[in-house]
Amino acid sequence: MRAAILALVSVCALAACNPSAPSGENAAPSVSDVFPNLTSASYRAEATITREGQTIPVVMIRDGQKLRMEINAPQGQSTMITNAETGESFIIATAMGQTHAMRLQQQDNEDPAADWQGDMGAATRTGSCSVAGENGAEWTREENGAPQTACVTSDGIILRATEGGQTVWETTSVQRGPQAAELFTLPPGVQVIDLNNMGAAMEDMMARARAQAGQ
Repeated sequence: MRAAILALVSVCALAACNPSAPSGENAAPSVSDVFPNLTSASYRAEATITREGQTIPVVMIRDGQKLRMEINAPQGQSTMITNAETGESFIIATAMGQTHAMRLQQQDNEDPAADWQGDMGAATRTGSCSVAGENGAEWTREENGAPQTACVTSDGIILRATEGGQTVWETTSVQRGPQAAELFTLPPGVQVIDLNNMGAAMEDMMARARAQAGQ
């Protein structure tokens, strides 16, 4: 998993045991040496991201290729929605009393889990793990000489991720199930700011704020 992806999330995924595992007290869980698909399940999960000594609460909601991340950073709250099917991604935030959606550049709109998927493609299964009452397999790889691990459920939910021995992602709770379609769409009437034309968008935002203030 790339440090850049975690950094992106911090300024602006997770369901559990194998549902198809055999039943019975002594039944062994299904084990695969292929890294799980991270973008197929539907769930809501709470987690924390730790970066440069700062821990940030995150809510991740997924419906297959659709993703919503609610980030509660010290700088303020923001929400990222991504639809890998359409290639669109937005960060929704409130500034000057107004809610705006910033359209991410094409190179920045990747689903973090999709990027983890690519990074961990060469990982080796090194054992079992348990986080937040959920069971998973631990996967290990190296990048630039530093070990990286990911604890992942068989249905593709990241429970914990580490870089160089430091935990950078930890899931604290998971709820599987269908997610409402409106969670992955822009709020009605929200103004969209295109980062390709940031100057004009900022002027428009300030003009709206002045108009609301009666200036």
